[in-house]
Parts: sequence; structure tokens; C-alpha cells
Amino acid sequence: MYTVGDQVNTLAEKPGPINAMKYGRVIATNSKNNKIIMLKTLLQPRSLQQRTVFFILIPTFLLLVVISVVGYIFIRSILLNQWGETAIAKLQRTAHQIDMRLRSPKDFLSLLEDGGSGEVDAQLVRYVLKKIERLDGVAAVEIKWPENNSPGRIPGNKKMSAMMGGMHQFKRDRFEVSLPKYNSRLDSRTVSLASEFKTSGKSGVGRVEIIISFEELIGQVIKAPWWKSNKAYLIDDMGNVLVNTVAANEQKEDHHSLVFGSDSVLEQDTLAAMKNSTSGMVFGRGSPPAEVSGFYRLQEAPWTMVVIAPGDKVLQPIIRFKLFYIISFAISTLLILFFIKGATSRTTSRIREITAAAEHLAAGEFGPPLPQTTRDEVGELTRCFNRMTRQLRQRLLLKEAINVAREVQQNLLPHSGYQAEGVSIDGTSIYCDETGGDYFDILRFHENEQKVGVVVGDVVGHGIGAALLMTTVRALLRCRIHQPGSLEEIVGDVNTLLCRDTNRTGSFVTLFYLEIDRRRNMISWVRGGHEPAIVYSPQTKTFSEFKGNGIALGVAPDWQYECNEVAICGEEQLILIGSDGVWEVENGAGEQFGKDRLKKIIRENSHLDPAGLVQVIIAVIDEFKGEHPQHDDITLALIKTW
Repeated sequence: MYTVGDQVNTLAEKPGPINAMKYGRVIATNSKNNKIIMLKTLLQPRSLQQRTVFFILIPTFLLLVVISVVGYIFIRSILLNQWGETAIAKLQRTAHQIDMRLRSPKDFLSLLEDGGSGEVDAQLVRYVLKKIERLDGVAAVEIKWPENNSPGRIPGNKKMSAMMGGMHQFKRDRFEVSLPKYNSRLDSRTVSLASEFKTSGKSGVGRVEIIISFEELIGQVIKAPWWKSNKAYLIDDMGNVLVNTVAANEQKEDHHSLVFGSDSVLEQDTLAAMKNSTSGMVFGRGSPPAEVSGFYRLQEAPWTMVVIAPGDKVLQPIIRFKLFYIISFAISTLLILFFIKGATSRTTSRIREITAAAEHLAAGEFGPPLPQTTRDEVGELTRCFNRMTRQLRQRLLLKEAINVAREVQQNLLPHSGYQAEGVSIDGTSIYCDETGGDYFDILRFHENEQKVGVVVGDVVGHGIGAALLMTTVRALLRCRIHQPGSLEEIVGDVNTLLCRDTNRTGSFVTLFYLEIDRRRNMISWVRGGHEPAIVYSPQTKTFSEFKGNGIALGVAPDWQYECNEVAICGEEQLILIGSDGVWEVENGAGEQFGKDRLKKIIRENSHLDPAGLVQVIIAVIDEFKGEHPQHDDITLALIKTW
């Protein structure tokens, strides 16, 4: 596959016209593949520290950022709502002061309603009007009646019903509040609070107008701190500005020509909100908004109070909170990431120490135990590693000891076969472990050089214990064989001595001992629980067995073994003594090698000498089992007589 650089060099070296579209597509494809490979490399960190950064630190940081942003937005919303509630509460308290000044004369005028009797005492009227005139901010009271041409005068003691021509049941109509206007007579701006009295037929009876000083009406309002510190307005339903913080004093008659909503978009949005609600707050453009407005409508007059404050001033607590929040978040995040980084760095450092120790251990270098400084998983790993190191050291020492034992045991086996007139012997032992429990030996007799003994034994189990027992049997048999006595007596004495060592362990040994005496021209054998020897006659191509009664050695100390004998015939014959590991070996399918295959090999290769025939049998067994492990020791002893 070409890389991008290789492709460019190839194009530069290629003579003649070049298909730019074709090669350009190849370069682009390779560039895309390289980017994908780089992305996969980044997303698949190799070291533990990289995994910590990608899978712990970065997700933790992103999670903290998301939580912080959501928390800031939530708290900012709460603070804004609290400011709005506070601003509206201030407007409500201020509006309540104006409403109370307008409400007092209205309450007094409500006393003049006749209540259905059609008569009102003139004395009561004079009393009510005097009370109204004494109210704070009331500049004058004007009364117009049909039979009274002088405004502000009430007839003496006459009943108003008689003065009104016997009319019955007159009532006060709703109040009308005029716009503030300059009163030249009073030399100030005033507000008229007027109401007409009408009969049940809706015809007018009289009109009462209360003139209130506008400056005194709003005097407490314009003195309030929030009024002076913000842009504030008092406007009517048409949007006319009655008073604002720009010119609260010395107002002229044409001042109402100033219209609210002509200066900014926020004022227009506030007017639109005022049509749908009696109170509320409106935010300007931007984040934080440049300006924020709050409004509240009066109950006793068709006026609305509006306050507009700069956004940075209104949101000053939020801005301070934001700065504090950012600093706190940054410090907290750094501390959290620092602690996580410190913890993971210590863990990574400990794992690196364990890794380095493991590499030295793999190279065969045993260092001192690693210190266990923590009780967490890394500490447990360190403890297990130290224990593994100790056990491995012990196992290596044991392996060295086993290798020595293997070498010793291999030296105990015959190093060569046996060749004499009319007899040829060879054999082998293949252990499944370093040491084994099979016993194979060729015994020579100095007092009778024409006699030779062949022993094949199989100790129960395999490994070190079986090897020790096999060595014991070999030593006992070699010591006893040169003492006087028959073959069955020799095996019986070995059995008696062996039982003294195995009576507590339950171990035993199967044994097949065969002697060939050319002087007597006899073959003698004792079978101690071992498999019978296989005998093959090449001339007749038939198989037979050397059998006999007897149990394994090491079981019953008083057992009487029997000796079996047969004369050596003049024809050639093959005698095979083996352990059960030969025909019980299995392949990968679980199939056993079996005696039939063994007999077939003997039949087809009977012309070979014992050494060659043993090699053929072992080769076929190896091919049969393949890669399947060997689970038992394999021992073969092959004798050819003629």
C-alpha cells in the first residue's frame, strides 16, 4: 500500500502525462486513511496514564463544566426573579402611597350619596368638603350645582332634595383623574379628581372637583432612593410621561407631550407588557441585558409606575456571583484534577515498579520483595506478586532438584542393549514428567555369563514419588538378585521388604521379571501383577503370551509368587514386555493406541533387531498421539531369541 509521500514521489518520477484525477484521488484517499489511523491511535490510549487522561480526567472535567453551567443558569434565573420581585414590591409600596392620597377624598365623597332617601343634609356636605380641603396635597375643592352659580358654595340649611326640585335617589358617578397640568391660579402643577352626582334617570345634579397638587402627590416618590438612582417614570394609559427622573420639578404645562416608548426598544417592550399585565419585568437585549425594566399599575388612577435600571447594576450580584463561581469552579476543578492525577500517578508508578520487577523476573533475576505501601488493589497486587516470586523461586529450586533427580534416574536406566549368542535385548523408557515411575533394567550375572535378566516395572502414579519408589525397587532387586535362591524367592523377598515402606502409603509396583539362561536353554519369568509379555513367532506369524499368577509388589508381604518356565525353541521369536502406557496412549480424539496396532507393528517389522524395532514402535506412537500430551510413562523391553 502506498503512503502519501510514496505516492507523491512516484508521481514526480513518472514521465509523460499523468492522470491527475486518478492519482489525486489516491492521494486524498491515503490522506483520509492516515487521519483515520491517527484518530484511532488517539482514541485507543496505550498507557495507563493516557487512559486516565482520556477516560477519567477529561470526562470529569466536562461533567464539572456541564454541571457548573447548568447551576449558574439556574442560580442566575433565581437571582433575576428575586430582583424582579423586589423591584415590583418597591413599586407597589410607592404606588400604594399615591393610591392612599387619592383614596382619602374619594372615601369622603362617598358619604354624600343619599342612600335612597333622596335627601342630603347641607351641613354634612359642608363638613365633608372641609375634611377634604384639610387633606395633605388638596389645593382646592370646586362644586357646581344647577341652582348655584358660585362654584364652591353650598346653600344654607336647605335640604338638597328641595333645591334639586324634588328629585329622589341621586348617586355619585365614577371618579375621573385628569392629567397633571400647570395651574396658573395656584402657580403649580395640579391633578383634578372629579366626580358627578346623578339621579336614577342619569341626569346630572352636581359636580365635585378636587384639585390636588401633583408635586405633593408624588413628593414621597421622587424622594425615594431607588427613584433617584434609576430611570423612573409615571405614565398614563396612553403612554404620556407624567413625571420622570430627568425633570421631576418645575414641570410645564406641555410636559405631558413626552411619550414613553420613543427612546428605546426596551420601553416599547415594556408598553406591550403593560397591556397584558398590571405588573411585571422586562429584560433588554444582550446577556447580561443592557437594561431591565419593572412596572406596576396604580389602583386609584390610570397610571403606571416604571423603573429602568442598567443591567450591570441590576445583575451586579449575579456578576459578582459569576466571577466568584468561575474562580471557585476553576480552583475546585484544578484541585479535583490534581488529586485524581496524584492518585492515578501513584497507582501508575506502583504498577510500573511491578512491571519492571516482572520483566527482571522473566529474565531470571530475583530482586528483593516489593514494599506494600497501600491496602488497595495495587497493594493486593504487590502482595500477590511477592508471593508469586517466592513460590517461583521455590519452584525453580525444585525444578533444579528435579533435573538432578531426572539425571540420576536416567543414569539408573540401561545405557545400551544386550547382545549374546542367540539373544538380543533392547528397550527404552519415556517419562511424561521430568521423572517417572516405570522401571526397566537389564541384569547381568558374573557367575553365569550365559544368563541375563530383564525387568519391567510400573509404579503406581508418576513423578517424584513414583521415581523414588522405582529407585527403591531397583536397589532391592539388584541387591537380592545376587543372593542364593530361586526366582520366585527373589521376587518374594523384594516384595516383603517393599511392603515395609508402602504399608502406610498404599503404593505398589507391578513387575515382570524374565531370565534367559542359555546354559539351561530355558526362559523363566515371574509375573507380579504386570501385563503379560507378548510373544511373536515370525515363522508361524502367531502371537502368544507369557502369563502367570501373582499380585503387585508392596501389597501383601506374605504372598508366594510362582516361577514359570519354557524351553527356548530353535526357531526365532520376539518377546515384548511393556508398561500399560504403551497401548493406552491417546490421540487428540481420545482414541487409544491399543495392542492391535502394537502387534501389527511387530508383525510388519519382525525382521529388525530389537533396537530398530523399538525405534519404529516409538515413532509410530509419536505420530499417533500428535500434539496430544502424554499422560503416562512409556516403557518397552524387546527380546529376540533364535
